[in-house]
Amino acid sequence: MKWTTANIKHVNYTAKHELYVGTHTGSFKHLVPASDKTPYGQNNLSDLCTLGKDSRITSLAFGNDDQTEILLGRAKDAVEIHSFIEKGHSRKTVSLNASPIVGLARYNDTLIAGIGNGQIQSLKLGASDESEPMVITTGNQMDHLRQCTQVRSIVATGGKERQNNLKVYDLSSDGKQIFTSKNLPNDYLQLEVPVWDSDIGFVDGPSVLATCSRTGYVRIYDTRMQRRPVTCFASEEHGMSFTTLVAKGNFVYTGTTMGALKAFDTRRMKTHVHTYKGFTGGISDLHLDTSGRFLSSASLDRYVRIHDSETTVLLYQCYVKSKATKILIRQFENEPGVLEEIEEAAELQLDRNESEDKSVNATFVDSEYEHMFDQMPTVGDSDESEEGSSDIKHSKANLKRNSLGQSLKIKKKKVANS
Repeated sequence: MKWTTANIKHVNYTAKHELYVGTHTGSFKHLVPASDKTPYGQNNLSDLCTLGKDSRITSLAFGNDDQTEILLGRAKDAVEIHSFIEKGHSRKTVSLNASPIVGLARYNDTLIAGIGNGQIQSLKLGASDESEPMVITTGNQMDHLRQCTQVRSIVATGGKERQNNLKVYDLSSDGKQIFTSKNLPNDYLQLEVPVWDSDIGFVDGPSVLATCSRTGYVRIYDTRMQRRPVTCFASEEHGMSFTTLVAKGNFVYTGTTMGALKAFDTRRMKTHVHTYKGFTGGISDLHLDTSGRFLSSASLDRYVRIHDSETTVLLYQCYVKSKATKILIRQFENEPGVLEEIEEAAELQLDRNESEDKSVNATFVDSEYEHMFDQMPTVGDSDESEEGSSDIKHSKANLKRNSLGQSLKIKKKKVANS
């Protein structure tokens, strides 16, 4: 499919999916590409009136295996827990001691949050508001926290510089550190290779992990073998700065700040095996559905997209009006009446937006044209214009008479002198 900025849905895209999107402005949007009437309709699940300065969504994750609970973190010290059960939507807010939140997880009744200052905070959800969370210090800076979906007690963290590199913790053993990565050997100048683990992903289990970096590398670790990566890809291209990563099976999907989405095969990491097109801005987040075939992405060009991970075809694209920072995709539960309610809400929102746009445009055009026409003089219909034109004619005639009189006087003087 050719590159386009329009909202599109491929004719062969028949999978039933719904998207949850977090934006830079703090809005939390729900989209249903499975809808036939309003595949681009957007329902905002957050209260826009309460959003403040630090409301940018920095983390989005499912809180359970059924994907009926979503954990939402912002640049401020608050976590929102959204539950979608029996056609309803409930929200609960939990306050922490630090910000920004760069990763969220849930293990049993404990909320796990990764903070940008390098802390992992654990808080019992049933505890009182005055209870203090348990804190694990991983370093002085953290870029991301990921939870292993197969073993939910395992989390991994990563950040910038060597002291904040990849680390793995077991929450069932009071947050015991079970693995820490080791950097590659020094280069030919005996200088340390720069480390910046911008994102982490578990490759179908707690033992194999993949990391990507802003410095242009993708590394694969096996915690059962060694601390150093077992295989890696290092790019020397300018601008190959990886921001986000997701892994499934033998493939690792990475996005860059320059709008490039590439897939790597973990069995041969010399170069990428797929490239996905259609982006005009940096890719901020990636997420795969449970089957691993549909790859959803959030981009800073204000679009969310779904690609076929195998054929690289762009299946869905929608403009969300704000810079998309996080995205989740899940199977749409087509319960009786649910899709109709979503479509009706989306249609009402679209009608409201169209009416607002029309009213704004109408007011602007009318005022402009009224002012312009008020300032314009009326031509040819009033007596004043006739009087004005006659005055101009008389003034021209007087000028002609004066010029003729002066010329006659000059001639008389010449004759007298001669």
